[in-house]
Amino acid sequence: MKGTIVPIKPEVVVKVIECGPLRIGGHVRIMFSDGNMVIKQRAFICRCGKSSNQPFCDGSHVED
Repeated sequence: MKGTIVPIKPEVVVKVIECGPLRIGGHVRIMFSDGNMVIKQRAFICRCGKSSNQPFCDGSHVED
């Protein structure tokens, strides 16, 4: 395959943090129900439901 360019798809990695959020790394597009979209290289998604910045984690789970 000399001289051939092979496109590489961006990899997205999801890590479950114990007693914490989901960490999503890679080229991430988050589409909200109102149609707005956010593009990030990483995002921490709330799993406890306590965040005042849903769907993102704001560390509120630490208070438990």
